[in-house]
Amino acid sequence: MNNVIRPEFARAPFIAEVTFDPECSMWVAVCEEIHAITEAPSYEALIARFWEIAPEIAELNGIAFDERSQIEFRHVEDASLRMAM
Repeated sequence: MNNVIRPEFARAPFIAEVTFDPECSMWVAVCEEIHAITEAPSYEALIARFWEIAPEIAELNGIAFDERSQIEFRHVEDASLRMAM
């Protein structure tokens, strides 16, 4: 009989890539893992919107997402913008 108590391991955070689209002046977040994408006019609004939609989208896609789930927002620089400078 194995009576070793295992600590609950922390799940790796979901990764959401964040970019700014200068054409429409909107912040965009994409999370491939839960198949979610959203946009907002400010970074703060984008984060709030993403947290609002993430649980429902994850559930619709059969992905475990609860109050312990974490999202890491990673800023991605658009290479085309770098080259224009």
